[in-house]
Amino acid sequence: MNTILGISLYPGLDNTPGENRRLLHEAAALGFRRVFTSLQIPETRADVLRREVRSLFGEAAALGLDIIADVSPAACGLLGIPEVTPAWLQKARLTTVRFDFGSDADRIAAFSRELPVQLNASTLRQDDLDALRRAGADLSRLEGLHNFYPHPHTGLSADYVQQQNALLHRNGLRAGLFLAGRAGRRAPLHEGLPTVEAWRDLTPALAAAPALATGCDFLILSESRPSLEEMQGLVTAVQDWEANTEPAAGRPAAPAAAPAAAAAPLVFHVKPAAGAAAVLKRLWDRPLTNRQDPAAECIRVAEGRPLLQDLAIPAARAKTAARTTGTHPEGTLPTASLPIGTLCVDNDRYGRYKGEVEILLTPRPADPRTNVLGRIAPEDAGKLRAVGPGTSFRLLRA
Repeated sequence: MNTILGISLYPGLDNTPGENRRLLHEAAALGFRRVFTSLQIPETRADVLRREVRSLFGEAAALGLDIIADVSPAACGLLGIPEVTPAWLQKARLTTVRFDFGSDADRIAAFSRELPVQLNASTLRQDDLDALRRAGADLSRLEGLHNFYPHPHTGLSADYVQQQNALLHRNGLRAGLFLAGRAGRRAPLHEGLPTVEAWRDLTPALAAAPALATGCDFLILSESRPSLEEMQGLVTAVQDWEANTEPAAGRPAAPAAAPAAAAAPLVFHVKPAAGAAAVLKRLWDRPLTNRQDPAAECIRVAEGRPLLQDLAIPAARAKTAARTTGTHPEGTLPTASLPIGTLCVDNDRYGRYKGEVEILLTPRPADPRTNVLGRIAPEDAGKLRAVGPGTSFRLLRA
């Protein structure tokens, strides 16, 4: 089997040490070769993480597994160390580092001269790779691994993943992504951790073929406790795909690129919902941007959570009446799905996602954790698909 498979372990989150060790041994016996872990999950019990990290990953290393540690500036607080360094990672038996965000080209290049490095494939651009070359990165030690997306409706499209994988391959780098599972879904939402939104509720076996068709070289199961049946099914699906697919088909031509960021910010006029004034006041007529890793089903306002983190956003009242304007008051839950162009905010019930602001690109069922702020005016709805990664825009009252 040429495709590299991996599992994920999250010490201090969902599993007991015994469950993590059993999963390690089951995966190794099936031919899995990688273990992903994140050292930056806010819900992690820091004391457990610090206690388990070396023993657990030492055992993984003894099984011959490559251990990938996802890091960001938040990792230092959880680990109780002043800085994540190559020496610290190696001492903890973490063999590969993945930089999620918050690190510049010089730092990433320096790490690559000490150990293998995975880049964030979901946000990577050619300019980033050029900067790494100038900084003296060892490209033979670089790969790209996409993000996973715990929040429903925020995963990537398969076309975008294929486009990003082609970028990696043009530069001689391997590419990988995460597959969600149906068993043992990870905290805090327990709603799946896929890279691609359309595969959120597929079994790993069913998602394997479309994932490999995007040009992936490795696949990682992202949930805390995938079942043995899911792992066995994934192995069989990958073996079948490799046996029945010409090698050239594993490097498909990339689809058309996502829209480039507009030279001038786009403007969207919004018909506000009743009761949404407090949130909208912080969003009106200011530069906003779509995230660099664009969701398939919505525009995600990158500034939303930072702008709204200190604002109380009570959950909507469960009513059924809808106004004749076509927008739903913030305190109202519609009986049907939310239409394209709905402006939403996640309320206090959504935990750390509170303040997430989205403009819907596809219809979506109502969710008590999400409040309606308004709707993009019909005359501006045609511009929604012009919003690409990093596109700047403004919201104005209609």
